[in-house]
Amino acid sequence: MLKNILLSGLLCTLLSAQNFDDFLQNAITHSPYLESSALGIKQADESGNALKRYANPTLELEYSKFDPSVGQSNNGYRVNISQPLRLWSVGNDKQALSHNMVRTADANYVQDKARFTRDISLAFNFYAQQKMMLTLGDEELRIAKKIYEISKARYESGTISRGLLLQAKVDYEMVMIANEALMLKSSQSYYNLLSFAGITEEIGLETEYSFTLISKQKGLNPDLRVLKSKQDTALSLAKVNSNSVEWMNVFGEFESEPNQDIMRFGMNFPLAVFNTKSQEKNIAKLQAAKSEFLYNNETRRLAMQDKRLKNEHSSLQKQEEANKQILQTELELLKMYEDGYKIASFNLLQLQDIKNKVIQTKERLIQITSALNQNAITQNYNQGNYND
Repeated sequence: MLKNILLSGLLCTLLSAQNFDDFLQNAITHSPYLESSALGIKQADESGNALKRYANPTLELEYSKFDPSVGQSNNGYRVNISQPLRLWSVGNDKQALSHNMVRTADANYVQDKARFTRDISLAFNFYAQQKMMLTLGDEELRIAKKIYEISKARYESGTISRGLLLQAKVDYEMVMIANEALMLKSSQSYYNLLSFAGITEEIGLETEYSFTLISKQKGLNPDLRVLKSKQDTALSLAKVNSNSVEWMNVFGEFESEPNQDIMRFGMNFPLAVFNTKSQEKNIAKLQAAKSEFLYNNETRRLAMQDKRLKNEHSSLQKQEEANKQILQTELELLKMYEDGYKIASFNLLQLQDIKNKVIQTKERLIQITSALNQNAITQNYNQGNYND
């Protein structure tokens, strides 16, 4: 069943395979996660508009009946309209807070998108690694089968014992079993990748892709950008809360009595005696201080990680070059041993030993390639290269 699934996937790949760039763009475009994150910007904009809006006016209507002890009764009425007016400085502070709230939401979206790009790149890199391991497993299986067939021919000609023949057969069968496990890992990594990308049907993917390190930094690290915007928002909130009095009331009134009409104009404003918003202001300042500590801590962590990643990248490149040179020698030696085993100048154990060394060296090269890709992906994220 597993082989049928993999064969079906291979056929699909051959017919209509996507490269990683197209796959990534489709995943970003159709991701419900990123669509949800983008709504946060609109939500912050609406919250900012709500913060800046004016209070509604108040209308008072009053009817009076004058019933004197002598004479006729008369009616009267009073109309009062009042409008809260925000103080000028408060309006500017709330405008700045609204602007920073939108900036924070935008920074959160950029961070979510950059993390999505990083994580889907890592998932694709792991899938490509499993595909390369499966290809190497097929190569190992061909070599083991070839050794087994040579062993059968030599056994039939009487040049090796049945024990050596059985040993070659066991080695061949063990490689077959290992290949089944590699098929399963490759299948699991494929479906995990599709699941992460939000894709609900099988698609073909080209796995030959190299993640290159972008040397020029495009923008601020997305994590630092979020922390900086949160700090700015907290400082803006503290400034808003430093205004103990935000509104004053302007009113106009007309009152009609039986013997006179009265017009009144005036204003009233609260006295900041008991509620000075000192607690709110202190809370916002503490939040800004927390964000600053987190920003500084993240800056130091990224600086140390940057050094580690650069040293790791250099070391991996040296290891890759050394293993490529070793592989050339081992492949030449393997051919010599295969040809020699056919004419009985080498024994089976020698041939299997060099075969295992060739496979191990190729495994190391696959792991180094995957590690280099992972290193480049992480550095690109840290440098803000996925902020687009």
